[in-house]
Order: sequence, then C-alpha cells, then structure tokens
Amino acid sequence: MTDRTAGSVNLVEDGPSEASDTTKTSDTGGPSAGRKPTDPKASQVAIETMPMSTLDEDDIDGELDGGTDGVADGTAKSGGAPDTRRTGTPKSNSASNTSNGSAPRNGTAASAPGKSPAEAAASPAAEGGSTDAAEETGAPASGPGKSDEPKGRSLGDITRGTRLADRYRLEDKLSSHGKSATWRAVDEKLRRAVGVHIVVAGSEYARSVMAAARAAALVGDPRFVQVLDAAEEDGLVYVVKEWLPDADNLATLLATNPLPPHEAYEMTRSVADAMAVAHRAGLSHLRLDPDNVLRMHTGQYKIVGLSVEAALYGHDTTDAARDDTRAIGSLLYACLARRWPDSEAYGLAQAPRAGGKLCSPGQVKANVHKPLETIAMRALGHEVKHQAPFEAPEDVVAALAAIPPILPPEPEPPVSAAGADFDDEYTPTAVLSPHGGFTSGPPPAVRRPVPAGPPPALGGGFGGAVKVIVSLVVLVAVVLATWQIAVHFNAQKDDNTPPSPSPGTASAPQAPAAPQKPTGLNIVGAKELNVDKNGSPASAQNTDDIAKSFDGDPTTFWRTSSFYDGPPMKLRDGLGIVYDLGSEQELRTAHVKLMAGGNYTEIELRAAPAGSGGSPSSLSAFTTLKKQKTSDADLDFTLDQPVKARYVLVWITAMPHRTSNRDIGVYEPGYQDSIAEVSFTS
Repeated sequence: MTDRTAGSVNLVEDGPSEASDTTKTSDTGGPSAGRKPTDPKASQVAIETMPMSTLDEDDIDGELDGGTDGVADGTAKSGGAPDTRRTGTPKSNSASNTSNGSAPRNGTAASAPGKSPAEAAASPAAEGGSTDAAEETGAPASGPGKSDEPKGRSLGDITRGTRLADRYRLEDKLSSHGKSATWRAVDEKLRRAVGVHIVVAGSEYARSVMAAARAAALVGDPRFVQVLDAAEEDGLVYVVKEWLPDADNLATLLATNPLPPHEAYEMTRSVADAMAVAHRAGLSHLRLDPDNVLRMHTGQYKIVGLSVEAALYGHDTTDAARDDTRAIGSLLYACLARRWPDSEAYGLAQAPRAGGKLCSPGQVKANVHKPLETIAMRALGHEVKHQAPFEAPEDVVAALAAIPPILPPEPEPPVSAAGADFDDEYTPTAVLSPHGGFTSGPPPAVRRPVPAGPPPALGGGFGGAVKVIVSLVVLVAVVLATWQIAVHFNAQKDDNTPPSPSPGTASAPQAPAAPQKPTGLNIVGAKELNVDKNGSPASAQNTDDIAKSFDGDPTTFWRTSSFYDGPPMKLRDGLGIVYDLGSEQELRTAHVKLMAGGNYTEIELRAAPAGSGGSPSSLSAFTTLKKQKTSDADLDFTLDQPVKARYVLVWITAMPHRTSNRDIGVYEPGYQDSIAEVSFTS
C-alpha cells in the first residue's frame, strides 16, 4: 500500500531509519517502497541553491514580507508599498552552472566562491541583505551564545487537535521522521482538508524548505499540487498543501501494466508543459519520479513537490533543465515499457541493455507507439536517427506538438441480439462468400420479413360484447379447474395417512435422527497480526476495537486503515486478527460478517495448535485451512475435516474500495475493510 498525502514529502535523516508503514488515512504522492535511497550528503545541498535568484526581487520580497496569508490560496498577494529590506536570497553572480561558461539554465543558482550553498543562502550579507533576512526566510538566528535548537514546541508536543496559526487543526498523523512530520488537517476558515508538513525550525532543512515552499506558491499552474501556506511558529516550520484524496500516483498505475499510448501521451504532455512553465519562472523540480506524478480520477495529471522535494532530499546539478528533461524521459520510458531506465526502482524492474546501451521501449515490449518511443529516448539523452537529444522541457513539448494527437480508442459498434442488425451506414468492404472465401463489394441485401397487418376489428358494439363474454368464460374455467385440483389433492392426502399402530404391535422403524447442532466455541481473547513482506512487525490498525469483532453485536466493528492500492494488497501479504479459543478445540466451521461488501474481499482462515507458545505473532506458526473470495458481506468456512486448534487467524489479503463515510467510517476514499462479527463452531 502506498502513502497517499498529496504533495507529501518525508525527510531523509542523516542516519539510517526504519521505513514507515505505508498505510494511510488517505495519502498520495509520498515516497513509496520503490524510491531509491537518498544519499545523506546529497540532502545537505537541498534547494539552498534556490533558483529564486532568477525571479524578480520585488516579487520575492513582497511574498516573504506578506506572512502566511500571502499564500493561503496558492497565489501571491499584491498591493502595498514594497519593503526595502532584502530577503537574504543569494543571487548568482557567476556562470559556474554551465560547462561552457554561459548563463546558468533555469532552476539552479550558483553559490558564492568558497562557501557551501547552505552558507551562501544563510549569509545576511548576500546581495546587500540585512540582519533581518533570517527572520523573513524563517531561519533561526545563530551566533555566539545562541542555542542551535529553537525555543518553542517540538514535534513531540504536536498531537491531534493541535491548531497552527489558529486555523489548521491537525487530525491524522500520517508519518513522522525525526525532525519532520506529515499530518492531515482541517482548514477551519475554509472548511476543507489540507496536508501539513512540519519541520523543526532548527534543522538543516527548515530554511530551504520554507524558501522552496514560498517560491512554489508563486506558480499558479493547476498542474502542480498547490502550496497554500508556509510559516514558522513556536520553533516549528510548517508548509500547507492542497489535499488530493482522489488521485493515483504513476507508480501505482504501472504496478500491473504499461499505460496505453493515449495515457502515456497525456501524462508526458501535461508534465513537460508544466515543467516548461516552471522553468520559465526560474524554478525546477529535480526529483521527478513515479511517486511525484499523480493522476486525478478526472484524468488530469498533477506534479507533487515542485522545488520542495529537492529542498528536502537534495540534488546537486549543473543543469536543472537537462535533469528535469531526463526525468521526463524516464517517466515516458516507464509508461511504455514498464521498466525503469537506471535501476530497479518504484516497483519496476531495471530496463535491459544491449552492448552497454539502453534498449528502446520497442525492444522490451511489443506494439510500442513509435513516435512516443523516439521522444522517450531523445529525452533520456540518446540520439535517434541523427536527431539530437532534448535538453529542456520545452524541447519535449515541441516534439509532442509535432506528432498527431493520440486519442483514446473509439468504442466498438454495438451488436444487436440477432447479431446482424447493424447501423445502415456501416458497410464492410469485404464479405464472406458462400464458398468460405471473401469477396469484395457490398454485402447482399438482407431480406426482412414483412409483418402481417392486424386482423380486422369487429365493428360496432358487437365486438365489445364478444370480448366480455369470452373473458367471463375463461375466468369461470380457471376457477373450476383450481377447485377440482384442490379437492383431488386433499383426498389423496387423506388416503395416504398411515393408520395408528395398535397396542402390542411393533412400531415401524424410525427415521434417522437429525445431525447434532454445531456447538459454538468461546473466544477468550484476540490481537491484531500485522507484518510486512519480510515478516517484520508493521504498524497496528485499530487495536482499541478488536473486541468489537466478537462481542455479539453486529453493529460494532473493527476496521483496517485505508490503503491506496488494491483490492489485492501490494506491500504486505495481508493483515488480520488472531482469536484465542482458550484451549485446543475441534474447529469445524467459521462465520465472518463484514460491515459491507464491495468489489471484492479475499480472506484466508488459518489455525495454530495450542503448542504454539502463547498467541503466535508470525505467519509461519499458522496453517492455511481455507480461502474465500467474495463481494458479499458474509463469509462461511466449512472444513472438510475438523481441525484441532487453539488460535484461529482471520487473514485479509484483498479489500474492496470504500468511498463513503456511511460505509464503514472511512476517513478518506481507499481500500479498506472491517469485521463486524466472527464466530467458530465445533
């Protein structure tokens, strides 16, 4: 399952850390298990080499001086006298970003000689900046006698219900990574869900994340997940983004099949055009990958983390436009071949190579769209038929405009029940001859029977009288026939009544006794079983409500978290509840009642004997008894032979998609299930 916070980004720490569970309350666009590990040193570079140096200084000053409300709706406020203070954003004075000494490409600002990008961005003297610059960029003051850690709240102080800026109420914690956390929140002023990323103000990422978020908020293109707010409060920096629960990231779309040509074309056109807009504004992404490209259920594509992703993870580059173009080529290659060009990543296998050269998508998959294949290889930096590689997103946009638009396939013409009543305008060019071959020319004319006309009606009132008489006769006949049948049936029943046995005579043999009614088994306890594919413990689902799954009340239930992928679970083998019968019992049947059906649910019934050593916490301790796949809310398991078991596991491996709060109490749409009642019999 994939984390679904739209626009969410999880910080990479300097040291190794455990991967967080990829369940979500509803989260898209975050890093998934396929993301390549980030070098901690590379993350030091971040976007402190922010391409804001190419923006107009008055626009940036006004944005930073405007406070958090200046980006509350994803657009910069205007008006008012310009602030004469400098923002502290370093501006490139050299051409060191390009190898030929020309002006740097959009998206990268060079740092001052002898200083790291972080030191250059932090220097208040850059471009004549004053000591107020650190305050305007949200960075903590530093210097002799001052603590590196800001005073105020820490991430540990943030709990559900906390309000930021007296406006954003935190509702659901989606992830936490040391110095950062991601929450789903409610904007109480506008009454809408938002995503909130919180960073400790004293961390190495805080200032670059703040600068990147404010710069990205200036880009009003709807193809980017919009930054709505960014500010510092009580030692914490937070970035507010729009919430997109109805989106699938590209990694999920490619989990089973390549995209059809018209989808690959639309994705590439949207992403390339959006990145061309960003580069013209002086911004770059530098971390475009399948996790950061979303497809809405309306078919629109959106990009997550413009500038902010590079600020969090770092990306050292000398040509940002070229790097973003190579990333677009990788995305298109993955859509066509379902392979990742560089390595095994994002759930995709590595693309093959022949003689050290990357194989084209057409060499990996059959029936690949040739113009798109050429664009993918040129965007990846390869020369194709003496055509030079692309060096900027604008080149990809121009190449797509030069080919005919790729439209979805037309639906097939409907066929009637008779199989031959087609639209008169449909005339095939060849038809089957009587001898088994094909012949050209129009098909032979189809002779349709001419319907006979209605019989002449009886004239005058005589015809109406005849109809009434006939109806009465038929009604009387039906009543008489019914009465005769009833009389005959009752008489036959009386004749077949066996006589009562007289005293002293042997009675007739008795019918075999009905089978004994199954005996219900008591459940004395239960616990969740959550492990990942490696068998390591995963995060709990809903431990407080486990007892509701066997309390005898079908209106109460235990539910799973809401997952992004499905119905079959992707990143886990499954999840479920282990029920303790108190002692080893003979298990014959099991009944599982869900709160609601759906597209389909798949559940396995597993058992473990009493000698398992306490309640087992590993799948290897259980034996699979039976598996069922259904779209109904009730499942019955009847074993061919009774099984001795103390612990019974109800193991869910596929869950239906939920879209409504009235279903089973989902927070956001996703793949989710719930168990209302479980019972076992011997």
